Amino acid sequence: MEYRSTRGSGCRQTSAGAILHGLAPDGGLFVPETIPQFTANELAELGKLPYPELAAQILSRWLPDYSRDELLSY
Repeated sequence: MEYRSTRGSGCRQTSAGAILHGLAPDGGLFVPETIPQFTANELAELGKLPYPELAAQILSRWLPDYSRDELLSY
């Protein structure tokens, strides 16, 4: 997933790059180009998970540059 600047300059970053840089070079905020979607079945399965695993599963859609283990370690 790529993140782009809210100022429309065409600046793009990966999720890891957006976190590392904080703000886009043009002063805009980084926002995802698409919003991750979950199906009804996926939501039902997520509801069965313990909180750390639930958080890692959701964050993995927004932060694909990070491994499951990295997401679980925070």
